[in-house]
Amino acid sequence: MKRYWLSTAVLFAVTLALGSLLSYLFEAKIYDQKVRLYCTAAPADIVLAKIDQGSIDFYSREFNITWPWPRSLYAKAIDYLTAAGARAVAMDLIFSEPSPYSGEDEQLAAAMKKSGRVFLPLVFSDNEGGAEGLERFALAATPPLPRLPEREGKVTLPVPLLRDAARGLGNAQADPERDHIYRRLRHFVRRGGRAYPSFSLAVATVAAPGLDPASMAFAADGGVNLRFYRKDSFRTYAIAQLIQSQVQREAEKEPAVPLAELKDKIVIIGATATGLLDNRATPVNASGSGFELHATAMANLLRRDFIRVFNPRLQWLLVLLAIALLNLSLSRINTLSWQLLIALVIIALALATNLFLFRSGIDLDFIPLFIGLVACSGYDAYGRYQRVRREKKFIEKAFKGYMSDSLLAEIMKNPAGLHLGGEKKLVTVFFSDLAGFTSLSEKLPAEEVVRVLNIYLERMTAVIMENGGFVNKFEGDAIMAFWGAPLPDERHAERAMHAALLCQDGLQALNEEFARDGLPRLNMRVGINSGEVIVGNIGSRQRFEYTVIGDAVNLASRLEGINKQYGTAIIGGSLSGQLAAGELLLRRLDRVRVKGKNIPEEIFEVVAGRENAPPGMDRIIDSFAKGLSLYFAGDFAAAAEIFSGLPNDPPSQVFARRCHFLLAKPPEHWDGAWTFTEK
Repeated sequence: MKRYWLSTAVLFAVTLALGSLLSYLFEAKIYDQKVRLYCTAAPADIVLAKIDQGSIDFYSREFNITWPWPRSLYAKAIDYLTAAGARAVAMDLIFSEPSPYSGEDEQLAAAMKKSGRVFLPLVFSDNEGGAEGLERFALAATPPLPRLPEREGKVTLPVPLLRDAARGLGNAQADPERDHIYRRLRHFVRRGGRAYPSFSLAVATVAAPGLDPASMAFAADGGVNLRFYRKDSFRTYAIAQLIQSQVQREAEKEPAVPLAELKDKIVIIGATATGLLDNRATPVNASGSGFELHATAMANLLRRDFIRVFNPRLQWLLVLLAIALLNLSLSRINTLSWQLLIALVIIALALATNLFLFRSGIDLDFIPLFIGLVACSGYDAYGRYQRVRREKKFIEKAFKGYMSDSLLAEIMKNPAGLHLGGEKKLVTVFFSDLAGFTSLSEKLPAEEVVRVLNIYLERMTAVIMENGGFVNKFEGDAIMAFWGAPLPDERHAERAMHAALLCQDGLQALNEEFARDGLPRLNMRVGINSGEVIVGNIGSRQRFEYTVIGDAVNLASRLEGINKQYGTAIIGGSLSGQLAAGELLLRRLDRVRVKGKNIPEEIFEVVAGRENAPPGMDRIIDSFAKGLSLYFAGDFAAAAEIFSGLPNDPPSQVFARRCHFLLAKPPEHWDGAWTFTEK
């Protein structure tokens, strides 16, 4: 546990340093991606009226009215919005200087008073100056804001006539982040002990009378991250459309913009024309404007729908907890693949949770948590690599002298495989035994028996391993081997049968050597069977072996034994015969029930390779097949005649005798399968 806590502390320290740096560099961009991923269409109750280049060109061309416009034009737009029943009109224009046109301020002020719903902005600055008349726009109550900034400089206000006509004023200044992107907006500013609302908050509190700023969850500095809407999704009109609609209305004509489209809407008037645009880039619009930013803030306030930033201290506590849990979990996992899978799953869950929280209105920095999880996974993977490297060296040193190269190579790839347990695999099992070796050994001195047996086993083992087999065990003079594990081999049945034929050839050569030394001749029988078995390390923790177990293994052993019933040397099971039929010369030998099994099994004799079959063997196999078909059909007399015509073929003579027996004692129910009651 001491090592665990030390590693957790080191990982957290690394994450704190690296995560803080990378978060500073890239977290804002990830935040913008999340904004774009989850932004929706803007609400329909907020409408933009843009002072665009088209409107400026229209009045210049048609009425010779140049920019800056006389304020009576804005009055026309306000009159139309008043007639339409707009809920509020927010003019993102300060009007801090009197109009150069006589009577224009009075006309605009009259329209504003008639509406009673027009809001104007003010701007706090750090320049020296006063703020006469500002106090009446202060808020009566605010939420606790311990880090609300205090502004002592000049306040730029609309001219007194318009200021007095406005329903309310609010601070229109917004501060971008260090990359000049606007992601949040501070809704309060303090001056002279009083708190003043943002432009959007001033409008929202009047447009929605039930909205109580004191009850909303603002940050300690009065700010909040905005939930942005899709680019260009606010309903937008050119201001010329609104002005001309009022002109048309006064002339009793159909207005260009129907009054019904503006009823109960909050209309924000702002500039987008070239040279006038108050550019404020946002995550969804690099060329966004100031009045769009205010529209977004108003919509958020009306719906109480913001992105709340997760407490940074709690974020780091969460990172520490995640590192501690992942470090503990990975230390309990034995296999690298599971370790990587779990690490990937946890990282994916962290990402999914991060996105889900953001969609729910909570922003949690992703980079620190991601760095922590990756660092933890990397640390565990490196430690596991070092342990595996040490294990491989130990295994290679400990087992190289008495383990097959194929198994050693497999274990070196995965040293963790040296534990109890196994897996299902399709393999081919090989069983061999020496016919009459027990009685033969009784005639020879013990030392001679051991010498003969060692020579025999060494020769056969070499043949098996050279042909891709794994020699599993020796039981006296018997050999058990298999193909298809630990290394996969698609030709496992063919290789096993080919190895059996080569073992018979090798035994013939060995018998010639024994004959020269006056030693007796050896005869080997082989049983081969393919099937799905359990392959792995079987035994106890103190002693185990890599082996195979299952019905396919037992059947291979039975097939070796029944060779003596047919006078054959190599018998293969049904699946082995099917898998190797195209590569070797096989004889369909019988349908049998071996001891301990009730289901009949097709068996084959492995005769030879296709290219070196004994002369005349094809004719014998064809004749045998005809006789076997008659035998399976129950025509024992006709079958006996064919089998008797093959006097030099031991299996044919076995079937000839069997047919005569069945003719003398016909079976009650014949299914063509012969049952063996002995091994």
